[in-house]
Amino acid sequence: MRGVRDEQGDAAETDVDFFEAIHSSGVKTLCLDEAHHLRSEWWRALEELREKEPDMTVISLTATPPYDASKGEWDKYIGLCGPIDEEIIVPELVKEGSLCPHQDYVYFNMPTKEEADAVETFRKDAASVAEQIFEDEEFAAAIQTHAGLRQPMQHAEQLLEKPEYLSSLLVFLNARKLPFSRELLHMLGAGDNIPQIDLHWLEVLLQGFLYEDPESFSCEEKYREKLQELLKGHGLIQKRKVVLTADDQVDKTLVQSKGKIRSIVILAGEEYKNLGEKLRLLILTDYIKKEYMPALGNKDKSVNELGVVLIFENIRRAYEETPVGKELRLAALSGSIVLILDSAKETLTALMSEKGVGGSIKECVVPGYYQVSVSGSEETASGLVTEAFNRGDIRVLVGTKSLLGEGWDSPCINSLILASFVGSFMLSNQMRGRAIRVMKQEPDKVSNIWHLVCMEP
Repeated sequence: MRGVRDEQGDAAETDVDFFEAIHSSGVKTLCLDEAHHLRSEWWRALEELREKEPDMTVISLTATPPYDASKGEWDKYIGLCGPIDEEIIVPELVKEGSLCPHQDYVYFNMPTKEEADAVETFRKDAASVAEQIFEDEEFAAAIQTHAGLRQPMQHAEQLLEKPEYLSSLLVFLNARKLPFSRELLHMLGAGDNIPQIDLHWLEVLLQGFLYEDPESFSCEEKYREKLQELLKGHGLIQKRKVVLTADDQVDKTLVQSKGKIRSIVILAGEEYKNLGEKLRLLILTDYIKKEYMPALGNKDKSVNELGVVLIFENIRRAYEETPVGKELRLAALSGSIVLILDSAKETLTALMSEKGVGGSIKECVVPGYYQVSVSGSEETASGLVTEAFNRGDIRVLVGTKSLLGEGWDSPCINSLILASFVGSFMLSNQMRGRAIRVMKQEPDKVSNIWHLVCMEP
């Protein structure tokens, strides 16, 4: 165990049995803070401690349980921490003064024309292939051979394990006007109301036919391979998953929609209109996009993507010729790039001098804006910019979720835009936590949290 000191008080290293040290010390209670991290390696070490000290009481604390973890990780988490005994709801925390009042909003945008065209092309292609399969007599004959359709009662348990799959069989047969036992409808408890065939039902049916339940059909393997080739040729199978309703590329197109840039620009202006000089807006995104630095101040270069540099430049361009432009006091902060408006230059210069931090503040290609270079770690630059943000010399700050999304503390934030692709409950909740802290100097603080969603027409 490291950190032991010798008789002179100097640091020394020695071999100490950690478990024996814990046992002999008489420790009876173990408190695990930020317990949502205990799902892999930390879990192993602590589980060994639990096994050696079975009478030890464990208290686990977290604000973000890993609800979206895999079953294996969740089982490890619950196995170590135990079942959830008490959940403190948000209104209680607000009432008690641990969190400020806050509201989550969803802001929708439509895809751009290019994005909409790409999605429409996929949809038309999927519909065309689906129609071809639906009308294929050989496919219809193969579906009718399903063992559960021929002997419903003998296969009732198997069929009812996947009611959606059973429904897809009946929806297809009904649409093709092919006979089937009414016992199957009674199993589902659906009466005689059978949905119309669509891409979703055909997708479920094909998934079972090709991958999840092929042994239930009496069908030549050559035909199944032919069907797979047809679907793969149109990009409608991905990693043994039939995708007629949406594929990875369509999802990515919508999640990363360029229309979200416009949403961010609008929200920044509206939040300033509502909060004025009290505005402290944080915009979190995934990437820096440093390669777009030459686009700053150059309107001939497109900045239609999500990233720190790109969001910064879009907001700057949108408001540069309006009174709001200066009042937003825009800045960008990442591990490798720090950009500030002249309103923050004096503060950063004074802070660097006061704290003995080396570096430089040089005017960048955009008049009135400066690029800051700080000697030291990312935390050094982050601390300086955070202080300027707290003072109001910066009112809109664009940064990466990796640097500012978890662990970073700036209680003055009263508006947050999540321009991130993160789909994890735990991580998104960590990011939300940046905006919902109370602030003693601002007892009436209320925060807005904006989630961006691209919606298909």
